[in-house]
Amino acid sequence: MFRLATLLVAAMSLAIPVDAPLRAQGQCPNCDLPPGCRGNGNGNGNGNGNGRGNQRNCQTLEISIDADIDFGRLVLIGDGEGKVLLDLNSGRKSTSGNIDDLGGIAITGVARITGAPNEPVRIFLPTNITMSDTGGSEAELRDLVTDLPALPMLDMDGQLEFRFAGTLVTGAETARGGKLRGRIPISVEYQ
Repeated sequence: MFRLATLLVAAMSLAIPVDAPLRAQGQCPNCDLPPGCRGNGNGNGNGNGNGRGNQRNCQTLEISIDADIDFGRLVLIGDGEGKVLLDLNSGRKSTSGNIDDLGGIAITGVARITGAPNEPVRIFLPTNITMSDTGGSEAELRDLVTDLPALPMLDMDGQLEFRFAGTLVTGAETARGGKLRGRIPISVEYQ
């Protein structure tokens, strides 16, 4: 019995637009600044520094990506649904359905947030992302998970690093195979 096999390479790039509005824009003006730095004072001694005057660190939040998610090389072995789970803890990928592993290094994503030391933050990731290829193939990244604690906080150096992974889901839209790419919009704000 002959089965159609189509090569698929799946990688995710992260989109962090430099001038993009934060998720809470409009509800929380200047949420990229710590509380106490959002008014006119900004910790400069003119008020609103929460009584700390010039001691307040009013550093804006920044996100950098140390590693993109990469599922390695995969092969479609039919036209039904296939799933590839990238395990956050081990970095291993496991397949089910009409997809199989052809090797290649699977990589979990790694992001770093920089801001004011010892400040709590909220991180927002989308629920699903469509990945596509220039040839018209599509797949979906679902069920994103992170190793963030329940209450993420920047450390004493103003940094927080976290890993993230998810599940790649293929279907009839992926039948052509190719090099699928997508962008994961991540936003962050001070609490």
